[in-house]
Amino acid sequence: MKKIYFILLVFSSLLLISTSCKDEDKVVDKGELKSATYDAGTKTFKLTYSSGFTQSVNAIIDNSVNPPVASATLEDGSQVTFNNANSSGDANIATSDEISANKYVNGWIYDEMSVYYFWNDKLSKTPNYSLYPEDFFDSIIYKYNKTSNPDGDRFSWIQEDYTELLGNLSGVASHEIGFEYILVATDATRKQFYALVLYPMHGTDAEAKGIDRGRFITKIDGQNITSENYKNLFGGTGTKKLSMADYVYDTTEKAYLLQNSGDVTINMHNSFAENPIYLDSIYSIGDKEIGYLVYNFFARDNGDKSNNYDIELINKLSDFKSKGVNEMVLDLRYNSGGAVSSAIALASALVKNRSTKNVLTTSQYNDIVHTSLIKEYGANYNKDYFIDKVMGTSVPIPELNLPRLYVLTSGWTASASEFIINGLKPYMDVILIGETTYGKNVGSITLYEENDPKNKWGMQPIVVKFANSLGFSDFTAGFAPNYEVDEFENLYLYEFGDSNDPLLGTALSNITGKTSFTRSASAISTPFRSEQINEKISIDDREKSHRFEMYDDVRGKDIRKIMNK
Repeated sequence: MKKIYFILLVFSSLLLISTSCKDEDKVVDKGELKSATYDAGTKTFKLTYSSGFTQSVNAIIDNSVNPPVASATLEDGSQVTFNNANSSGDANIATSDEISANKYVNGWIYDEMSVYYFWNDKLSKTPNYSLYPEDFFDSIIYKYNKTSNPDGDRFSWIQEDYTELLGNLSGVASHEIGFEYILVATDATRKQFYALVLYPMHGTDAEAKGIDRGRFITKIDGQNITSENYKNLFGGTGTKKLSMADYVYDTTEKAYLLQNSGDVTINMHNSFAENPIYLDSIYSIGDKEIGYLVYNFFARDNGDKSNNYDIELINKLSDFKSKGVNEMVLDLRYNSGGAVSSAIALASALVKNRSTKNVLTTSQYNDIVHTSLIKEYGANYNKDYFIDKVMGTSVPIPELNLPRLYVLTSGWTASASEFIINGLKPYMDVILIGETTYGKNVGSITLYEENDPKNKWGMQPIVVKFANSLGFSDFTAGFAPNYEVDEFENLYLYEFGDSNDPLLGTALSNITGKTSFTRSASAISTPFRSEQINEKISIDDREKSHRFEMYDDVRGKDIRKIMNK
């Protein structure tokens, strides 16, 4: 009987083992992981596989970063992550091979940031190296918060292809539609938008087809424009059919009314280099010779190291001088930044009583970089003086010796534009007309590995804070205008150079003492008001644009060279 019982026991055990193996086989045969969803309430991930099998796994919450990050490492070495453990949503999935590649790039990111980053002492001490590099970069920086950390980092960024990054810094863009625009809500629901053209880029198909400043685009390829689809509608390749609307004078209403004006088909540009010098002109009014320059970003050249943009800029200013310009209006309303070297050149032409012994700006770096640079170059290494030749050339910079400078500004006026304003203020009256500038007093350098096939990433971390010769650098709230003017009050835009433009008109009136406006704003009947501009989209897009940058091309290469010794 004992023998029979033993046999039954063995048989039962084998049956259990067999059943267990079959259950395990089912788990092993669950297929490929297709999706992962994070639940903030249970702090778990729900995993769904190609076989239809689902399971839940507990998340590990990293509270050392804000917001906290939820993650889980699976048996096969893959990892799921969600970047805000306080909310729920679809998680990112990374295979073991992807994680290995991520760790390689992320190690480089952390090492470089530990040396160059302005806030290198604030980097996360327990980073998750398995994250996708863009997410890793975001997880370690010293994040800005309007209330809790107003001095934090709003501007550092990273890009998967450093060659594209370098091109973008020089105004070279892929999938370019050919004009700058803002989005305006058609009504209070903000579900549909029209695009208002700020300006067409010179040399684009959009300019050739008449997509001029002040025109409205109501649809693209027959689709209404929304906050969800606008990036796709304005991006991509091939052609775009733009449904247009324009202000037309109605003789019955005796006012300009917005009316549909047909469709225009334009070609997208796969690669386009924008020239930052948009318009220059001179107004002769009484004894005043008033130079007017629309300058949309700071760049030496299009990346070919020719300095052709800087040389063209200086030639325009030399022409102003030869024609007796004695007042100047610098239009930076859409200029969100660029190269420090170009800003120094422009400031050197505009400043009153220029002396190359006078300091334009001083630079502040982190302790590691500061110690190395002061050892290499001495105590004054961080001072930039006014110059008399374009950097890297023998092209002389004219002295306009202006009595004052009028600058047209907006909420997009940032970084290198504010560098000009702040740097010139100790030496002359700088009169701002428009709206408060953005408030960016810091700059970056480009970090990448040119000959590493395993790492094509490039990053643009903030490494420097700029102050003027008086030591002033506290303008993170922007520079308030001397004359506040909202060019979008009724969303009727005049061409650059038209004295009816409220910003330029205000400048000309102040210079000459004569009213420059000839058209009454009451003659414009518009369904829009300035508060209908989608400022979040407008500012966020410009902030994420690579032209919303001030990069230290004066010391950037020297810094890398010294730190890599």
